[in-house]
Amino acid sequence: MPWRRSTADENLFVSARGRANAAGDPLSQKIWRPRIVIAPPLPRNDGSRAPVPARAPLVSRVLAPRIKALDMSDILRSLGYPPDAAPPADVRRTVAQTLVDAQPLLQPRGAFALYPVTALGARALEIGGMTVVGDVGEFLAGARRIAVFMVTIGSEITRRAEARCRDGDALAGLALDAIGSWAAEATAEALMAELASELGPGEAFTLRYSPGYCGMDLTQQRTLFQLAPADAAGISLLPSLLMHPLKSISGIVGLGPREAVGVHLSPCERCPLVGCHMRR
Repeated sequence: MPWRRSTADENLFVSARGRANAAGDPLSQKIWRPRIVIAPPLPRNDGSRAPVPARAPLVSRVLAPRIKALDMSDILRSLGYPPDAAPPADVRRTVAQTLVDAQPLLQPRGAFALYPVTALGARALEIGGMTVVGDVGEFLAGARRIAVFMVTIGSEITRRAEARCRDGDALAGLALDAIGSWAAEATAEALMAELASELGPGEAFTLRYSPGYCGMDLTQQRTLFQLAPADAAGISLLPSLLMHPLKSISGIVGLGPREAVGVHLSPCERCPLVGCHMRR
């Protein structure tokens, strides 16, 4: 799934862009700025309605997966340089050095819980005694089990990105921000590699599906956080329905017979934005 820029990320982006504009930096005209969807705050808990606990999963694990090396071309795309562009040499040098500097800041962690499918319709999925609402019939067709997952890369890289921008180094700050986002995506892919041990003979994964994308409202975060051991991985849900650490990803993925779930080559394949420069 494409990564989501959080509220704090957006504040960082705007702050850094303002500094770049003030300095007459042409890079500021090229930076991609996504549209952010923020859900209303959670209502206060007055004690009258206690959350209903999920039923026990088939499997539940907390992981510290190894992630693959990040590709500088992905970081440059996030900064507004598509694959056919030729970034200035100083931009490439800064991004390359920032990739090296970022490695000690990355702390990949994740968790998942695996449930049998109780019921799956076009707009509702029942697992663990709870209901997930969205275009689940489209994304999870053929699944017999569902993994609810959360991953994070930790908070340190976000703190360092903010510090670089406060110090006036907008390019390094934005590069660190993009590295954090791609590292979170790499952590999700590493978790999927670990989850593959739960596939049976002839089984495959559906596409991953996350709240806030493609017909699943961000409010579904509440349900997912009741179904997976996110707190054991150091991930929490904020009242805004965003996650802490900010560079985190949550979602669901189906496991089922390959002939039923199909073959999926890219998490972007169902997205209608075919002209998106971040498309994979």
